[in-house]
Amino acid sequence: MLMPEDVRLEILSRLPVKSLMRLRCVCKSWYALIENPKFISKHLENFNDDNAYLIISYQVYDDAGHDNLTCLFKDKTLADISYDNIQRPILRTLLGPYDGIFCLCDDSLIFLWNPATKECRTLPNYSNFLPTCATFLYENAIFGLDHTSGDYKVVFICELWNEQIEAPYEHSHVAIYTSTTDSWRVSKGNVEWIPYDFKSHFKSTNLNGVFYWLVSKDDGDHSNIMLSFHISDEEFREIERPRIPYSSHESLGLFNNSVSLLHFDKSSHCIDIWLMSDLNWIQQFAIGPFLGVMSPRGIWKNNAVLMESDNGTLLLYDLIVEEVRDLGRFTRGTLGTAILTYCYKESLVRLKRVEDD
Repeated sequence: MLMPEDVRLEILSRLPVKSLMRLRCVCKSWYALIENPKFISKHLENFNDDNAYLIISYQVYDDAGHDNLTCLFKDKTLADISYDNIQRPILRTLLGPYDGIFCLCDDSLIFLWNPATKECRTLPNYSNFLPTCATFLYENAIFGLDHTSGDYKVVFICELWNEQIEAPYEHSHVAIYTSTTDSWRVSKGNVEWIPYDFKSHFKSTNLNGVFYWLVSKDDGDHSNIMLSFHISDEEFREIERPRIPYSSHESLGLFNNSVSLLHFDKSSHCIDIWLMSDLNWIQQFAIGPFLGVMSPRGIWKNNAVLMESDNGTLLLYDLIVEEVRDLGRFTRGTLGTAILTYCYKESLVRLKRVEDD
């Protein structure tokens, strides 16, 4: 009995990526369907936050040096806290994800990586875009879809060392990669240098094509501000923070489709959760005290807060039942660790260019 086309489309678009990668081999029509950009978009829509997995990345420091590890929790509900170690193409900075894609940076080498399809794309060498006397001190990047042009972009931000005068450059360098041209350029507004410090990877988030960071600005007072970047118009804008004292133990996330700021007060051991609405901040929760907690690490599926303890344990505080769960200790040796958390949704988004297939 023939299945109607719309029914087959609906069923296939709700399957996990691993199954769809196998089903491409059934026949040419199924291969064409699963590779179709419209099908990929529909699959992304069906795999919303309820279908997200928790990925954590952490650097373990000990006397022998440090190691970069990445884990995927197998149960989306986290009722079962078993996890798999996943191998990434390089062991350096992991940024993202956006549409199931991570960006990995290793100085001038930048990669896009889809863990579900195991595709990896190496971007053109970035060092050709830098001043001749510059070397890398620190890098940060965002990756996202410009819905206006339908083009995927990477915005790479780095702090540089000037070898001629043996001192850091005063501002951070910015360049933008577009997938259609497969090349780097400055922004539409010709912004190439910005006076901000982007050192914390857990202090960023994105919503509806706008990316947000908690950054510092060396203006004499070393002020701490919030910065946004609109991926379509490629403009940086400063945003007012909540009127609370600055804390180095802060993170950004998403809560009920709003940008959230998690502020940890080391003296009271409490976390305040602020939501941004039309550039105004509203305090949504005040939770705690949490003894032994070092810093919040993000929001999990609109009903929990992820936290890192002083001894490298990842904790989950359920906002509904008001209970703390231990998700495991991620440390080795004597010098501790630093945990980054990611809300990861599988995707079929392709990274290879057509001529590479």
